[in-house]
Amino acid sequence: MALRARMRDDDRGIGMITVILVMAVIGALALTATALTVNNVDNTRRDRQSLAALATSEAGVTQAILHLRTGNLSQLTCPEPAPGALPGAGCTGSVTSWTSATNPQQVRLDGIAGTCVSQIDCFKVWIGTVRAYSPRCPERRLSPPQSCFGIYRVHSLGVSGNGPGARKVAVDVKASPYSYPLGVFSEQSFSGNGNVGIHSESIFTAGCMANRQDDSRPGSGTQFEYDAAAGRSKVDLFYDQPTAAHAVGNVSTSNTSCGSGSGGAPVHLSAACNTTFKYDQDGSGAPATDLVNGDACYGKYVRSDGSKYPLSSKFTATDLANYGYRPRGLTDAQYDALKAQAQAEGTYNLATSGLSAQLTNLVTAGVTSPVLFWDNGPVSLASGDFPASFKRALDQTAGCASNSVTIVVIGNSLGYQGGNSSPFLVAAIFVPDGTLTGQGGLNTIGTIFAKTVDLGGNPDFHLDECFASNPPGATLDTQVLSFREDDGRDIN
Repeated sequence: MALRARMRDDDRGIGMITVILVMAVIGALALTATALTVNNVDNTRRDRQSLAALATSEAGVTQAILHLRTGNLSQLTCPEPAPGALPGAGCTGSVTSWTSATNPQQVRLDGIAGTCVSQIDCFKVWIGTVRAYSPRCPERRLSPPQSCFGIYRVHSLGVSGNGPGARKVAVDVKASPYSYPLGVFSEQSFSGNGNVGIHSESIFTAGCMANRQDDSRPGSGTQFEYDAAAGRSKVDLFYDQPTAAHAVGNVSTSNTSCGSGSGGAPVHLSAACNTTFKYDQDGSGAPATDLVNGDACYGKYVRSDGSKYPLSSKFTATDLANYGYRPRGLTDAQYDALKAQAQAEGTYNLATSGLSAQLTNLVTAGVTSPVLFWDNGPVSLASGDFPASFKRALDQTAGCASNSVTIVVIGNSLGYQGGNSSPFLVAAIFVPDGTLTGQGGLNTIGTIFAKTVDLGGNPDFHLDECFASNPPGATLDTQVLSFREDDGRDIN
């Protein structure tokens, strides 16, 4: 009995039990802390992968916009599918491309060509056409007029290390040509002392135009291609009206001045209508109040939207601004963007002897609308300086495949001599500070903006539906309209 009593009151083992219990509690807390730490590390890793994937998808958007500016809109053959609809036949290419929803373009961020691989960040991107660009749009008839534009949806899936982090975005991009008078433009004066032919585009000048000749008759001077069946000049493919001369100063048939002089006089006098040049407009033309229904000039052409042209033979600085004019054609920022593109493409201040080889290399790399940019002196170019891939015959289809080049000469003049026979160089040319001169040939397809145009010989400037519907990518102004993460509910 005494022994049992002593053992009952003996607490010598309680310390061990306490230690064991404390160790158990500490172990449980350690396990919990470890689990929380691991979980937090996993969350941090997943967040990091998610952010990396989002940044990668945004890089895909940037690359797609660059694709727009170095290519042609005709390459965008995938109509944007309606929400919930399967991509159409134009979006299901069997090889990776910018227009395949099923096999999108894949770009690795390590700079190595090829498709996405494990452990390397990459993006998969394709472009759907929401609204195709059209050169003759209702916006041109608004007051004030606006530029025509297309809307293209960039679908970009960014992948961090090829998974598990992935983010998908959809970005709508508005693309429209830079705002300048689309056609053949001279800021100060336009002079054509030979047989200058203008085909399916118009002449614009903030100054005056001399040596204008009757389009319906053979002769020496500047003439627009004549449509004998319609009894007028051909239609301007940008503005859906007969091609014509538009001058803030005078348009004159004189071959020595923009007023009265050797060979002629101004085509318009105040409150008068010259039926030979009924579509031309200048500073001496009649105001709208003097041209009314029944007049020999008023509304003789009806556009496809039902609007009439001309409403006046008067042309003012405000009218020129409505065609997109600003001094020097483009903004400083736009010229800087063109310069940066030329520097990236290796075509900045490039010797003419190296043009053909470098342009060929760019086409091989997928750049079909490069920029040539000079700001180191006057430039002289000839048709033979360009590879055959940048020259073609006239093409009246909007869905054509055509390379084009943007030529910029800053601070100096450009002399160019092309060829009189097809194929012709396809180009948008900017000489904002100097004179575009040409002797002999100078046949091109495209647009011109120059401070002064001085031509001789037999140059011809052409516009066709291919160029009008697919202006050089380098001359496109791209604007992001919307940016959203794609959850698959309202977009494909």
